[in-house]
Amino acid sequence: MVWYGNHLYVADTANGMRVFDLRKIMDLNPDNDAAVNDPTPDGLESDVQDKKRVGRQSNVWYGYGYRYVMPQVATLKFTTAKNGGTTSENQCYATGRPKASYISLDRTGTDHMVLGEYCNTNNGGSSPGRVGAYPMSALTAAVEGSTGTAASADEAYGLPTGAAFGNEDLWHKIQGAMRYEGKWYFHRSNAYDNGRLLQATPGTVGGTTQLVGNAKTLQTSFGPEDLYLAHGRGDGFAPQLWSLSEHAPSKCGACKREVYSYNMSEVISDFG
Repeated sequence: MVWYGNHLYVADTANGMRVFDLRKIMDLNPDNDAAVNDPTPDGLESDVQDKKRVGRQSNVWYGYGYRYVMPQVATLKFTTAKNGGTTSENQCYATGRPKASYISLDRTGTDHMVLGEYCNTNNGGSSPGRVGAYPMSALTAAVEGSTGTAASADEAYGLPTGAAFGNEDLWHKIQGAMRYEGKWYFHRSNAYDNGRLLQATPGTVGGTTQLVGNAKTLQTSFGPEDLYLAHGRGDGFAPQLWSLSEHAPSKCGACKREVYSYNMSEVISDFG
């Protein structure tokens, strides 16, 4: 997810992004009496007892029994046609509609959203994944504009190829990505073992601009997921690179899922 201005963007793998407006959070039970269906600001009523329905149905608002809901206000869909290849085992392709597997926010220059694909080349396909960066001004205009308003990426790459990790490709199974001061960082999962933090830099190879992977990798958590950079906090602390683990490591029975961070300056230094 990315929170930018008034909007919350949520990756919707096959379609694009769902967009929510934080100014439109609705209280479905303002009198704190669940037995009474309270009126809502749009003149309808609410129901917080029915835990099987969500959204507006037959002029009643539901939230799976929860008191607060934030309705979706927009959908950003990819305009490119879907590739005809199968994706049942996380295969990806170099052409056609990408996946929106993960997103992040880059504030180190003009604000951009980074979007990328999770792919498993062990199961086929023609690509280890693609990433792109969209100006937030264009995304905001698409959300707030008329239906059909388009937003285009101003940077897009296929992931590097050629490097190995054990007996398989290094550059696939990417769970999260971010861009910081022109360099790209990726979290590479590794089943129930330590994943890797990867770095790549745009470069020219054979006359084509593409991402060139750093040969060095950094060990990270079990089941590493999305990346988030906390910076400009105004409290005197250095920028922090945050992430979380998808699952607890099988090698440690007492361990749990975790949220963790690194000093970004140390990450940069470790990559050399």
